[in-house]
Amino acid sequence: MITDYTSRKNEILAAYERFENHIHTLTLIAREAELPDPTEQLMASLKDAQQKAESIRADRFRLMIAGEAKSGKSTFINAYLGVELLPMDVKQCTSSIIEIKYGERLKLNSTYADGRTESIDDEVAVRRFLKENAALNDEWRDIPVPTINHEILVKAGLRGRGKGREIHIPEGDIKDLLAAPEVQAANIHNIVDYDAKIRRYIKEKKDNWKNIVTKIEIFFPFKDELKGIEIIDSPGVCARGGVAEITSSYIEKANAIIFLKPISGQALESSQFNEFLKNASVERNREALFLVLTRATNVTPAELNLLKEEAHKQFSTGILKKRNIIIVDSKAELYVNRFGYEENVQGQILLLNAEGTLDDFVKSIWFDAMGDKSAFLDGLRQKSRFDLINEALSTFGRKAHYIAFSELLGVISKVYNRVLGDLQFQIDMLCQKAEDPIELGRKIEDIKEELENIKYKMNVGVDEIVNSYSGEFSPIKEKAEFAVENFKKKVTSIDPDSAKAFEELERHSFQKIEEFKLLQKDLQHEVVEKCNKLLVALSDANIIPYTSLEPDFSEETFRQIKETTEKSSVETRSYEEGLTFKETKTHSVYSQPKHFGNVKNNISERLRRIQNDLIGNLEDFIVNVGAQYMSELKKNFDKKISELEAIKKAKMDAERIQAIVGQLEDLRAAFSIAISENNKLNGGIKKYEQPNRLQ
Repeated sequence: MITDYTSRKNEILAAYERFENHIHTLTLIAREAELPDPTEQLMASLKDAQQKAESIRADRFRLMIAGEAKSGKSTFINAYLGVELLPMDVKQCTSSIIEIKYGERLKLNSTYADGRTESIDDEVAVRRFLKENAALNDEWRDIPVPTINHEILVKAGLRGRGKGREIHIPEGDIKDLLAAPEVQAANIHNIVDYDAKIRRYIKEKKDNWKNIVTKIEIFFPFKDELKGIEIIDSPGVCARGGVAEITSSYIEKANAIIFLKPISGQALESSQFNEFLKNASVERNREALFLVLTRATNVTPAELNLLKEEAHKQFSTGILKKRNIIIVDSKAELYVNRFGYEENVQGQILLLNAEGTLDDFVKSIWFDAMGDKSAFLDGLRQKSRFDLINEALSTFGRKAHYIAFSELLGVISKVYNRVLGDLQFQIDMLCQKAEDPIELGRKIEDIKEELENIKYKMNVGVDEIVNSYSGEFSPIKEKAEFAVENFKKKVTSIDPDSAKAFEELERHSFQKIEEFKLLQKDLQHEVVEKCNKLLVALSDANIIPYTSLEPDFSEETFRQIKETTEKSSVETRSYEEGLTFKETKTHSVYSQPKHFGNVKNNISERLRRIQNDLIGNLEDFIVNVGAQYMSELKKNFDKKISELEAIKKAKMDAERIQAIVGQLEDLRAAFSIAISENNKLNGGIKKYEQPNRLQ
């Protein structure tokens, strides 16, 4: 029932669930992106929305049912709930409020006047309790029993409880009750012994006051759309419409109040309902008050509008609006519920007719439907007119609920709008911060290529350069050997007998030593230049240990060589002595050519040693230079690795930022769509908040 309200409620809760998911997603994105949480400043609004949603989700629609005696309240309640829960032949309970609520299983809790409670969870026992307990006999229907029970019997019983004697009811209390205008006005049938009848009721019931049932709670597993409905079946207004104090408290809390009055032909008597309207609680809640005239099948369709007009004129037109007067037939709605689940409708109709329990209007509708179940049910619904009840309650009775819907949507939209501004700011900031992932990807590939090149130089390049200057046929040895051979060649051309032979030898010797020095220097620079060109340019060229060739050879050295070799530079010559007898003798004679040869050989040996020193020095230099360049390459490699990791991280950050921006933009779009949808939804709900627009 009230499917329109249930639909709106589900839409509102779905909107809130989307809102919760959006906020949760936003919080996760902000946390992952290490961004300020936009919801921190909105915690009060978020909590407010949560509380409003919880209230809507667990809402209770309190529907108060009041009416005259024999007005068919039980039949109406069963028809409204779509289940025959209350025994429809039960007599009216005295002073008892019946609350019908959703429960997972059928259960009844009863409260008695002395505070006792009883719980029953057996269906048969529940129905038996409703029939047998606290029943009001027809004998007492013309006196205000609920008022007598509440004001006299229960109060007196509670005062005397625990004193070990019968309850005492002061005569003054009884006289005050009898003199009360409401009680006197309730004597609508002008009973002669009215006061005496009230006294007899008090006398008969006072010793059994504890068993007066004051409240009954019935729990039943209704359909989903009825889970939030609470039906309050009041004890009735008895004779003239007086409302007991306990009933008043329920009226104040009710979302809607239905006063049932059966149609009796076209004659409408208004005194009881008008008296009901005079109650202060009813007056405060008059917007949610509905007069429901039952047993509509007793009149023709043409008479319905006339009845509604007449009722509007009679029943306090200044208080009750015409739209709040509804004519229905509960029995017709019960037949809708019964036959709606019946497969063999015709068989059931025949069975009920044979039992004598089938109403004549049902036969007529079945005949007109010509055996078509759908047409038959439509005919019954037209007779029941219960769609008017649902529409009225959904439109006007749930005003407070629709306001709550609108308020929740307002809070949600407020948060959405606040967050949208923050989202745009964060998106703009992230876009400024983010680099182009594609460009960073190119940089990564370039660095990887550089790393491969450095690895090649470390693994191959350094060794190639070092090896190129080592071994038997290295340029170092070739050039050194060439220098020595060139020296030999040049000094060979000197005439050893020449007066300037030694001077020429000395000059060539010093010249060759200088050539050796220059050769070492040139080869060192050649190696470094090649390393710089083929390997890497050193970040600090001063780390290369350049050395100079410093041979132990000076003018003094040359003089000493000349002196030490002079003594051994002699030749043995023969000569003859005597005139007749000649004798051949020998003697040593200094030989400059020999001396020159000895000095030349000595210097050549020294140059050979200098040559070896040159080769050794340069080979050590090359090995050392290779180590320095290997170290530099390693530094460059590590630097490039760091750069690669940094760019990889930058790329990951850029991609992450790009992904976060995409997520935030998607969320922003979702927020905008949600705001638009909520505005449309709220616009549809607003019409239910203004029930006064219809008369």
